[in-house]
Amino acid sequence: MEKYTENEIKAIKFYTGDVSGGDSFYGDGKAYVTLNSLFFEGIATEKMRAYEGKQLNPAVIENIPRLLEFFNSLFSAFGKSKLARPCKTYRVERMADFEMCRSLGRTISLTSTSLAGFLDEYRDRRGIALMEFNLKEGTHCIDVAEVLDCYVKAEEREILLPPFLSIDIVEKELTQAESCITDCDGNPPFISARVNVNGISENVEDVDIHICDCGSGIRVYNALNNGETPTEADIAEYSLWKKYMQKRLYSIISHYL
Repeated sequence: MEKYTENEIKAIKFYTGDVSGGDSFYGDGKAYVTLNSLFFEGIATEKMRAYEGKQLNPAVIENIPRLLEFFNSLFSAFGKSKLARPCKTYRVERMADFEMCRSLGRTISLTSTSLAGFLDEYRDRRGIALMEFNLKEGTHCIDVAEVLDCYVKAEEREILLPPFLSIDIVEKELTQAESCITDCDGNPPFISARVNVNGISENVEDVDIHICDCGSGIRVYNALNNGETPTEADIAEYSLWKKYMQKRLYSIISHYL
């Protein structure tokens, strides 16, 4: 395995919530909530996060060069990290996000999975699906505990998957034990599925636009954080900006994987 750079380690720590200081971006231990929303179309994902009581951080999108620098460092780290042997990992997913993954046939955002089974920490969602991932030898992913000298969530045994990986999903019958896993409202999972993970997907929409900043997105975040409805104009502009950002991010990660 190639040696990770200081920026790559910093990016992994930041994404996994190992932060310090009061910086509005690098000091946010739950920035992954906002970062992952960037990979989904429209604002349904942002609305769901806000509905669950999670805060969207405007600082994430107020400095686009900084945002792209972070993703470049993290995606570079994925390029250096491959599984030495096959393994199974697990994730408690939102049903809406699961349906989108199944529809597109790929991971959409950065995807945190666990070697320790279906974690209670990720049952703070409304409407859940259980995903068992079959990871082949050579799969690009980050074993966080293996990479970091000090991992603040070592009990989670996290295996982080990159976005844009092609997947095959096969639905399976819920076991009795799986039926006892509940969401934040006490409801059982909608579905249980096995997920076979393959290489990088080519199914990413091409868009011929360029937007330098994201003031509309900041206004959308502020509105949702305050329990308000964003304007249609801001929703439309932010949604278009996200398509451009997704194209940029796909271009970056495909360079490394």
